Amino acid sequence: VPHLLSPPGVRLWFGPDQHCVCYPVSSGRQVSFGATVPASDWREESWSARGDVAGLAAAYAGWHEDVTRLIDAAGAVGRWALHDRDGIDRLSTGRVTVIGDAAHPMLPFQAQGANQSIEDAVVLAACLADAGPARLGTALRRYERIRLPRTTRIQRQSRDNAKTFHLSDGAAQRHRDTTAQTSPGLDRHEWLFAYDAEQAVTMRSA
Repeated sequence: VPHLLSPPGVRLWFGPDQHCVCYPVSSGRQVSFGATVPASDWREESWSARGDVAGLAAAYAGWHEDVTRLIDAAGAVGRWALHDRDGIDRLSTGRVTVIGDAAHPMLPFQAQGANQSIEDAVVLAACLADAGPARLGTALRRYERIRLPRTTRIQRQSRDNAKTFHLSDGAAQRHRDTTAQTSPGLDRHEWLFAYDAEQAVTMRSA
């Protein structure tokens, strides 16, 4: 599927109860894709379970030919369940705090799980460096105040996207598609992608 490599970008296909996304990786030498499939009877928690290419192809029968060719080109696929868990309203207690998925488990529909873990680490490190060991509790509470509003917003947006991506055909689906076609690109996501974790700590200090 070389035509999916150029121009480089993220491609999305939406449909009732499922969607497919692909993007180039390995400096444009390969394509990575993720395809959701309703699987109410499967709950295994694993990052290494093997999927079934034929079964995935059957689930996307009748979709755009780019999607079906993408699946047919896969020699093997992995399979993992998506577990939606509510956020927590506190990250720190005493001298203990949590970051990453332990703090804000989120569905992958904003592609932000790993990024938010990195942002957590940057903010936490800066808060600890500013406070010093004698004021650990103060540093952890500050980290929580900085991070919790942002991660909560992203977590909720990821959950909302799970509904928006999987709309059945109808007025809401047509509105979504029209909005996507007239989107100004990344501008409306500046709050997400232009965030500076180090600057967030500085601003809170001011």
